[in-house]
Amino acid sequence: MKRSLKAKYHTMIAILFGIIVLQTVILFFAVAQATDLTTLASDIHSIVIIFVFIIFVYIVVLYNYIPYRLHKAIHSVQQLVEEISSGNYQIDIDSSIYDQDKDFQDLIFALEKMLGIITRFDQAKADKVFEHHQRIQFLINLLPQSILIASSNGDVVYCNEPLRKRFPMISETVNLNELIWKDDYHARIFSVIIDALRYGNNLYNVIVEDVVYLHRARINGSIIRNRKGLSTGAVFVLDFFDNER
Repeated sequence: MKRSLKAKYHTMIAILFGIIVLQTVILFFAVAQATDLTTLASDIHSIVIIFVFIIFVYIVVLYNYIPYRLHKAIHSVQQLVEEISSGNYQIDIDSSIYDQDKDFQDLIFALEKMLGIITRFDQAKADKVFEHHQRIQFLINLLPQSILIASSNGDVVYCNEPLRKRFPMISETVNLNELIWKDDYHARIFSVIIDALRYGNNLYNVIVEDVVYLHRARINGSIIRNRKGLSTGAVFVLDFFDNER
């Protein structure tokens, strides 16, 4: 296992004190071995200059090394947090990369635990949404009326079996604005629906009649809005009365 950043910092400080102690020992040795004052002054002058230069270079290295290692470790953690914030929860984190410091490694372990919780929560939420969607879909398919769910721009989101049987050209891959109707009766029915989507209006028992074949359609529709109150689509219920006046 690599040495922690804290341990490296303590080691470098210990080396600095060791250099100072070595300088002191050499100075005492020079004083003890001196034969005259001139030689002693020259030796002390040389020793001080050499060790001052060594200590200065070492302090410069120490001053830049510690912030560099901290910045490198923090930057890697920051990148992980940014990826998680962007919605990427499937990150393969190799915690051994961060074993240079126990504090950073503990943070990585906490991030891994958080990702596991988020992934499980997202999976549970997706399962619940799918289950809820299936229930609504089955419920809609049991209704005798024709049900149409469309977005505000006319894209068909969902339609049940009675609507599919009556209008085979309608599916979740079409846009209501792009459909061309040969029958004026059908064209007027979907013109009412498209206008409701365009202007965001609810429909209450709107009757569309076919004067030729004596058909009638009753349309009810409810606009779906987001939290800001803006229309995002609508649900329409269509009742068809064939050969009735």
